[in-house]
Amino acid sequence: MMTERRVIDNRVFLLGLDDLYRSTMRRNESLELLRCAREVAWSLHVKPADVPVEGYYAEDARLTEYFRLVRALQGEPNSRVAAVEGLPAYQRLYAVTSSRLFGFPRNEDKLLPVGHDAFSEALQKLAPHWTIPTLTAAAEEAAGGMDDYSQDPVVLAALRESVVLYAETMFAGMSVQPPIFEWRVDAELADQANRFIHAFHALFPQGARLPAATAENAGAFSGGFNVKKIVGRCVRVGYDDTRNPVMHYHWGITQSREGLEVDEFWAPEIWTTERYRRDRAYHTPGEDARLPGLDGLHDQELKHGPPGTKRR
Repeated sequence: MMTERRVIDNRVFLLGLDDLYRSTMRRNESLELLRCAREVAWSLHVKPADVPVEGYYAEDARLTEYFRLVRALQGEPNSRVAAVEGLPAYQRLYAVTSSRLFGFPRNEDKLLPVGHDAFSEALQKLAPHWTIPTLTAAAEEAAGGMDDYSQDPVVLAALRESVVLYAETMFAGMSVQPPIFEWRVDAELADQANRFIHAFHALFPQGARLPAATAENAGAFSGGFNVKKIVGRCVRVGYDDTRNPVMHYHWGITQSREGLEVDEFWAPEIWTTERYRRDRAYHTPGEDARLPGLDGLHDQELKHGPPGTKRR
Protein backbone atom coordinates (compact mmCIF):
# COMPACT_ATOMS: atom_id res chain seq x y z
CA MET A 1 0.00 0.00 0.00
CA MET A 2 1.30 3.43 -0.94
CA THR A 3 0.39 6.84 0.39
CA GLU A 4 0.88 9.69 -2.05
CA ARG A 5 1.91 13.07 -0.69
CA ARG A 6 0.66 16.04 -2.68
CA VAL A 7 1.88 19.58 -2.05
CA ILE A 8 -0.69 22.36 -2.29
CA ASP A 9 1.54 25.31 -3.16
CA ASN A 10 0.45 28.74 -4.38
CA ARG A 11 -0.03 27.67 -8.00
CA VAL A 12 -1.92 24.45 -7.25
CA PHE A 13 -4.08 26.27 -4.70
CA LEU A 14 -5.06 29.06 -7.10
CA LEU A 15 -5.74 26.67 -9.97
CA GLY A 16 -7.80 24.52 -7.60
CA LEU A 17 -9.76 27.57 -6.38
CA ASP A 18 -10.29 28.53 -10.01
CA ASP A 19 -11.66 25.03 -10.75
CA LEU A 20 -14.14 25.36 -7.87
CA TYR A 21 -15.10 28.88 -9.00
CA ARG A 22 -15.72 27.73 -12.58
CA SER A 23 -18.01 24.83 -11.63
CA THR A 24 -20.03 27.04 -9.26
CA MET A 25 -20.15 30.05 -11.56
CA ARG A 26 -21.29 27.95 -14.51
CA ARG A 27 -24.40 26.93 -12.57
CA ASN A 28 -25.14 30.53 -11.62
CA GLU A 29 -24.68 31.76 -15.18
CA SER A 30 -26.67 29.02 -16.91
CA LEU A 31 -29.66 29.45 -14.58
CA GLU A 32 -30.21 32.70 -12.66
CA LEU A 33 -27.98 35.03 -14.67
CA LEU A 34 -29.17 33.72 -18.04
CA ARG A 35 -32.75 34.52 -17.04
CA CYS A 36 -31.66 38.03 -16.09
CA ALA A 37 -29.75 38.56 -19.35
CA ARG A 38 -32.71 37.34 -21.41
CA GLU A 39 -35.10 39.72 -19.64
CA VAL A 40 -32.86 42.76 -20.00
CA ALA A 41 -32.08 42.01 -23.65
CA TRP A 42 -35.78 41.49 -24.40
CA SER A 43 -36.68 44.78 -22.72
CA LEU A 44 -34.11 46.68 -24.80
CA HIS A 45 -34.71 44.70 -28.04
CA VAL A 46 -31.06 43.65 -28.05
CA LYS A 47 -30.01 40.54 -29.96
CA PRO A 48 -27.14 38.24 -28.92
CA ALA A 49 -23.77 39.48 -30.17
CA ASP A 50 -22.29 37.68 -33.16
CA VAL A 51 -18.82 37.24 -31.64
CA PRO A 52 -16.40 34.36 -30.96
CA VAL A 53 -17.43 32.51 -27.79
CA GLU A 54 -14.45 32.62 -25.43
CA GLY A 55 -13.49 30.57 -22.39
CA TYR A 56 -15.70 27.79 -21.02
CA TYR A 57 -18.80 29.44 -22.49
CA ALA A 58 -18.39 27.39 -25.69
CA GLU A 59 -18.91 24.14 -23.73
CA ASP A 60 -22.68 24.48 -23.16
CA ALA A 61 -25.51 25.98 -25.22
CA ARG A 62 -26.96 27.93 -22.28
CA LEU A 63 -23.57 29.37 -21.40
CA THR A 64 -23.02 30.32 -25.04
CA GLU A 65 -26.35 32.14 -25.08
CA TYR A 66 -25.48 33.93 -21.85
CA PHE A 67 -22.04 34.96 -23.16
CA ARG A 68 -23.46 36.44 -26.35
CA LEU A 69 -26.28 38.25 -24.55
CA VAL A 70 -23.92 39.82 -22.02
CA ARG A 71 -21.44 40.79 -24.75
CA ALA A 72 -24.30 42.52 -26.57
CA LEU A 73 -25.45 44.32 -23.40
CA GLN A 74 -21.88 45.39 -22.62
CA GLY A 75 -21.87 47.19 -25.98
CA GLU A 76 -25.00 49.21 -25.25
CA PRO A 77 -24.52 52.87 -24.21
CA ASN A 78 -25.18 54.14 -20.70
CA SER A 79 -28.07 56.20 -22.06
CA ARG A 80 -30.17 53.03 -22.15
CA VAL A 81 -29.91 52.44 -18.39
CA ALA A 82 -33.05 54.49 -17.72
CA ALA A 83 -35.16 51.96 -19.61
CA VAL A 84 -34.15 49.04 -17.41
CA GLU A 85 -32.73 50.39 -14.14
CA GLY A 86 -35.94 49.50 -12.32
CA LEU A 87 -35.76 45.86 -13.37
CA PRO A 88 -34.44 43.46 -10.71
CA ALA A 89 -32.87 41.50 -13.58
CA TYR A 90 -30.75 44.49 -14.62
CA GLN A 91 -29.87 45.30 -11.02
CA ARG A 92 -28.64 41.72 -10.56
CA LEU A 93 -26.54 41.77 -13.74
CA TYR A 94 -25.08 45.12 -12.73
CA ALA A 95 -24.23 43.80 -9.26
CA VAL A 96 -22.38 40.85 -10.78
CA THR A 97 -20.49 42.73 -13.49
CA SER A 98 -19.45 45.51 -11.08
CA SER A 99 -18.37 43.11 -8.33
CA ARG A 100 -14.84 43.49 -6.95
CA LEU A 101 -14.41 39.80 -7.74
CA PHE A 102 -13.40 40.98 -11.20
CA GLY A 103 -11.47 44.13 -10.24
CA PHE A 104 -12.56 47.76 -10.11
CA PRO A 105 -15.61 48.41 -12.36
CA ARG A 106 -14.79 50.45 -15.45
CA ASN A 107 -16.57 51.56 -18.65
CA GLU A 108 -19.36 53.34 -16.78
CA ASP A 109 -20.34 54.92 -20.11
CA LYS A 110 -21.80 51.52 -21.02
CA LEU A 111 -24.89 49.68 -19.85
CA LEU A 112 -22.75 47.15 -17.93
CA PRO A 113 -19.23 47.69 -16.57
CA VAL A 114 -16.17 45.47 -16.91
CA GLY A 115 -13.54 44.76 -14.26
CA HIS A 116 -10.16 46.50 -14.20
CA ASP A 117 -7.68 44.37 -12.23
CA ALA A 118 -3.90 44.26 -11.80
CA PHE A 119 -3.47 42.51 -15.14
CA SER A 120 -5.60 45.19 -16.83
CA GLU A 121 -3.39 47.83 -15.22
CA ALA A 122 -0.26 46.13 -16.55
CA LEU A 123 -1.70 45.86 -20.05
CA GLN A 124 -2.65 49.53 -20.02
CA LYS A 125 0.73 50.65 -18.70
CA LEU A 126 2.86 48.68 -21.16
CA ALA A 127 0.72 48.91 -24.32
CA PRO A 128 1.51 47.98 -27.00
CA HIS A 129 4.81 46.39 -25.97
CA TRP A 130 3.40 43.30 -24.30
CA THR A 131 5.52 40.28 -23.35
CA ILE A 132 4.96 37.59 -20.74
CA PRO A 133 7.87 38.66 -18.44
CA THR A 134 7.11 42.39 -18.52
CA LEU A 135 3.36 41.95 -18.08
CA THR A 136 3.82 39.52 -15.19
CA ALA A 137 6.21 41.92 -13.42
CA ALA A 138 3.95 44.92 -13.98
CA ALA A 139 0.87 43.01 -12.83
CA GLU A 140 2.68 41.92 -9.66
CA GLU A 141 3.59 45.55 -8.97
CA ALA A 142 0.01 46.71 -9.53
CA ALA A 143 -1.45 43.88 -7.44
CA GLY A 144 -0.24 45.41 -4.18
CA GLY A 145 -2.90 48.11 -4.23
CA MET A 146 -5.68 45.91 -5.59
CA ASP A 147 -5.79 42.93 -3.20
CA ASP A 148 -4.74 40.79 -6.16
CA TYR A 149 -2.21 38.03 -6.93
CA SER A 150 -0.26 38.28 -10.19
CA GLN A 151 3.13 36.59 -9.73
CA ASP A 152 2.64 33.50 -11.95
CA PRO A 153 1.89 33.81 -15.69
CA VAL A 154 0.26 30.35 -15.83
CA VAL A 155 -2.13 31.36 -13.04
CA LEU A 156 -2.72 34.74 -14.71
CA ALA A 157 -3.64 33.09 -18.02
CA ALA A 158 -5.86 30.41 -16.43
CA LEU A 159 -7.78 32.80 -14.17
CA ARG A 160 -8.14 35.40 -16.88
CA GLU A 161 -9.71 32.81 -19.19
CA SER A 162 -12.18 31.93 -16.42
CA VAL A 163 -13.38 35.54 -16.05
CA VAL A 164 -13.05 36.50 -19.73
CA LEU A 165 -16.66 37.70 -19.86
CA TYR A 166 -16.22 40.08 -16.93
CA ALA A 167 -12.64 41.40 -17.30
CA GLU A 168 -11.15 44.46 -19.06
CA THR A 169 -2.31 9.98 -11.63
CA MET A 170 -2.83 6.51 -10.49
CA PHE A 171 -1.06 3.44 -11.99
CA ALA A 172 -3.42 0.76 -13.30
CA GLY A 173 -3.72 -2.13 -10.88
CA MET A 174 -2.00 -0.41 -7.95
CA SER A 175 -3.70 -0.17 -4.57
CA VAL A 176 -3.04 3.20 -3.00
CA GLN A 177 -4.07 5.06 0.11
CA PRO A 178 -5.83 8.41 -0.24
CA PRO A 179 -3.18 11.09 -0.81
CA ILE A 180 -1.91 13.33 1.97
CA PHE A 181 -2.13 17.00 1.07
CA GLU A 182 0.61 19.28 2.37
CA TRP A 183 -0.40 22.96 2.63
CA ARG A 184 2.30 25.34 1.39
CA VAL A 185 0.22 28.36 0.48
CA ASP A 186 1.52 31.78 1.53
CA ALA A 187 -0.51 33.21 4.41
CA GLU A 188 -1.03 36.53 2.61
CA LEU A 189 -2.34 34.73 -0.48
CA ALA A 190 -4.71 32.62 1.65
CA ASP A 191 -6.06 35.83 3.25
CA GLN A 192 -6.62 37.37 -0.19
CA ALA A 193 -8.35 34.20 -1.38
CA ASN A 194 -10.66 34.15 1.65
CA ARG A 195 -11.72 37.72 0.92
CA PHE A 196 -12.52 36.59 -2.65
CA ILE A 197 -14.48 33.61 -1.31
CA HIS A 198 -16.47 35.74 1.12
CA ALA A 199 -17.28 38.24 -1.67
CA PHE A 200 -18.41 35.38 -3.92
CA HIS A 201 -20.73 34.03 -1.21
CA ALA A 202 -22.19 37.51 -0.69
CA LEU A 203 -22.86 37.81 -4.42
CA PHE A 204 -24.41 34.31 -4.69
CA PRO A 205 -25.84 33.58 -1.21
CA GLN A 206 -28.11 30.76 -2.43
CA GLY A 207 -25.49 28.94 -4.49
CA ALA A 208 -22.95 26.25 -3.69
CA ARG A 209 -20.29 27.25 -1.16
CA LEU A 210 -16.59 27.51 -1.88
CA PRO A 211 -14.34 26.04 0.83
CA ALA A 212 -12.27 28.40 2.96
CA ALA A 213 -8.58 28.70 2.07
CA THR A 214 -7.19 26.80 5.05
CA ALA A 215 -4.83 23.87 5.58
CA GLU A 216 -7.77 21.75 6.76
CA ASN A 217 -9.38 22.17 3.33
CA ALA A 218 -6.21 21.51 1.31
CA GLY A 219 -7.69 18.50 -0.48
CA ALA A 220 -10.61 20.57 -1.77
CA PHE A 221 -8.21 22.47 -4.01
CA SER A 222 -6.68 19.36 -5.62
CA GLY A 223 -8.32 20.32 -8.91
CA GLY A 224 -5.20 22.41 -9.40
CA PHE A 225 -3.33 19.17 -10.15
CA ASN A 226 -5.58 18.41 -13.13
CA VAL A 227 -3.31 19.59 -15.92
CA LYS A 228 -5.68 18.30 -18.62
CA LYS A 229 -8.31 20.85 -17.63
CA ILE A 230 -5.76 23.70 -17.67
CA VAL A 231 -3.67 23.05 -20.79
CA GLY A 232 -5.12 24.78 -23.82
CA ARG A 233 -6.91 27.62 -22.11
CA CYS A 234 -6.56 30.74 -24.21
CA VAL A 235 -7.66 34.31 -23.58
CA ARG A 236 -7.42 37.53 -25.54
CA VAL A 237 -5.99 40.07 -23.13
CA GLY A 238 -5.62 43.10 -25.40
CA TYR A 239 -5.86 44.44 -28.92
CA ASP A 240 -4.43 47.15 -31.20
CA ASP A 241 -7.10 48.83 -33.32
CA THR A 242 -4.67 51.23 -35.01
CA ARG A 243 -3.68 48.40 -37.35
CA ASN A 244 -5.54 47.06 -40.38
CA PRO A 245 -6.59 44.42 -39.67
CA VAL A 246 -7.04 44.91 -35.93
CA MET A 247 -4.49 42.75 -34.09
CA HIS A 248 -5.50 40.80 -30.96
CA TYR A 249 -2.96 39.80 -28.26
CA HIS A 250 -3.47 36.40 -26.60
CA TRP A 251 -2.06 34.26 -23.81
CA GLY A 252 -2.47 30.48 -24.04
CA ILE A 253 -1.40 27.71 -21.65
CA THR A 254 0.76 24.89 -23.02
CA GLN A 255 2.74 22.03 -21.47
CA SER A 256 6.39 21.17 -22.07
CA ARG A 257 8.89 18.88 -20.37
CA GLU A 258 9.41 21.65 -17.79
CA GLY A 259 5.70 21.85 -16.95
CA LEU A 260 2.97 24.40 -17.67
CA GLU A 261 4.01 27.43 -19.68
CA VAL A 262 2.35 30.47 -21.24
CA ASP A 263 2.41 31.06 -25.00
CA GLU A 264 1.87 34.62 -26.28
CA PHE A 265 0.80 35.51 -29.81
CA TRP A 266 -0.94 38.16 -31.92
CA ALA A 267 -3.64 37.33 -34.47
CA PRO A 268 -6.07 39.32 -36.65
CA GLU A 269 -9.05 37.56 -35.04
CA ILE A 270 -10.02 36.48 -31.54
CA TRP A 271 -8.81 32.98 -30.68
CA THR A 272 -11.03 31.01 -28.28
CA THR A 273 -9.98 28.19 -25.97
CA GLU A 274 -11.76 25.73 -28.26
CA ARG A 275 -9.75 26.85 -31.30
CA TYR A 276 -6.46 27.10 -29.42
CA ARG A 277 -6.78 23.55 -28.11
CA ARG A 278 -7.48 22.29 -31.59
CA ASP A 279 -4.82 24.19 -33.54
CA ARG A 280 -2.00 25.37 -31.29
CA ALA A 281 -1.92 24.28 -27.65
CA TYR A 282 0.34 21.27 -28.08
CA HIS A 283 3.14 23.14 -29.82
CA THR A 284 6.06 24.22 -27.66
CA PRO A 285 5.94 27.95 -26.80
CA GLY A 286 8.30 29.86 -29.06
CA GLU A 287 8.44 27.27 -31.84
CA ASP A 288 7.12 28.14 -35.29
CA ALA A 289 3.60 26.80 -34.89
CA ARG A 290 1.82 28.28 -37.90
CA LEU A 291 -1.46 29.97 -37.14
CA PRO A 292 -4.03 28.93 -39.75
CA GLY A 293 -4.98 31.79 -42.03
CA LEU A 294 -2.08 34.06 -41.04
CA ASP A 295 0.43 33.27 -43.75
CA GLY A 296 0.18 36.78 -45.16
CA LEU A 297 1.27 38.44 -41.92
CA HIS A 298 4.86 38.90 -40.90
CA ASP A 299 6.10 36.37 -38.32
CA GLN A 300 7.68 39.05 -36.14
CA GLU A 301 4.41 40.97 -36.00
CA LEU A 302 2.50 37.86 -34.96
CA LYS A 303 4.83 37.14 -32.08
CA HIS A 304 5.66 40.60 -30.76
CA GLY A 305 2.95 42.81 -32.17
CA PRO A 306 3.28 45.92 -34.33
CA PRO A 307 5.95 48.34 -33.05
CA GLY A 308 5.25 51.96 -32.23
CA THR A 309 1.47 51.64 -31.92
CA LYS A 310 -0.92 52.47 -29.13
CA ARG A 311 -3.68 50.29 -27.71
CA ARG A 312 -6.93 51.97 -26.76
